[in-house]
Amino acid sequence: MAHCHCKLFHTQWGIILDDEFLEAWAHGIIICCCDGVKHRFYPRLFIYSADYPKKVLLASMRNLGKCPCPRCTIPMSRVHNLGLSQDKMEWVTLTCIDDCVRQSRIKSAHAHIYDSTLGVMSTAVESLLKDQSLNTFSNRLSHLGFNLFCMLVVDLMHEFELGIWKALLTHLIHILSAAEVGDILVSELDHHYRMVPTFGGDTIHKFASNTSEMKRMAACNFEDVLQCAIPVFDALLPEPHNKNVMALLFTCAYWHRLVKLHMHTDETLTLVDTITEHLRQQLHCFQPKTCAAFSTQELRREAEHCQCCASECLKNHQGNSTATAAASMSSAL
Repeated sequence: MAHCHCKLFHTQWGIILDDEFLEAWAHGIIICCCDGVKHRFYPRLFIYSADYPKKVLLASMRNLGKCPCPRCTIPMSRVHNLGLSQDKMEWVTLTCIDDCVRQSRIKSAHAHIYDSTLGVMSTAVESLLKDQSLNTFSNRLSHLGFNLFCMLVVDLMHEFELGIWKALLTHLIHILSAAEVGDILVSELDHHYRMVPTFGGDTIHKFASNTSEMKRMAACNFEDVLQCAIPVFDALLPEPHNKNVMALLFTCAYWHRLVKLHMHTDETLTLVDTITEHLRQQLHCFQPKTCAAFSTQELRREAEHCQCCASECLKNHQGNSTATAAASMSSAL
């Protein structure tokens, strides 16, 4: 099903990247501008902003596979080296390149699938593809010198605000729930957020009455939660866990504001590297010292959501079974 979804997605892009577009890419298109002068324009695809599942679909790679990054081939076993000099070096040496060797391997895998009728998960296909695959951008633009992996830039909204920070916030709420019986600390957290006033036109929005439930929250809301998290979480946990949480929240907020600068200099880029290393160290310390000290469980709303999903799946399964039985009976009659 995932393979069919990927093929459908790239077939749609194949219609967009038609011969007329490729002609304009290679030779340009002449347009008479508003000043009356004709200029030749060359269309280019500089960036493709998307969340991780869409990047996986775009690059035709496996979701959280052996090499989870859509821009490099750093294996999952070395992801924890974030911010180290070795990791920075591998960003360059292990960069994904849509070269002839990669395309040849994937064409062989396609021959196994479509000509030899082997399964997508068969040994022959697995040995060739593993975590890579060919797609429309490769088929249509590779001969023009376009490397599709270069346009898959980091999307802070999807990957940090709705990704890493949301996951960290969720686990912090789990810790608060486990630290005190009856979700008293979670209610105190919501009370603290309700006390935070708005600021500016769109800098800090009004928080919901139950921020911990994270209902109907957009990326800007999660950004506001991060910006105000330090005074809100302060003193909710006993020491030394409170100190660890405060340090981690400060580093997350600091890193987030640095990478969202509209213009960078050599100094700010160096500072980003330094803070990234600090963030890695604090996350590595946070897991054994604070996370391990609390026996966390899913929240009540999460349990209710799982029950609703399970009930919905059961209803759909029963409905499909009934429809299949009715169709079989009709055929028999």
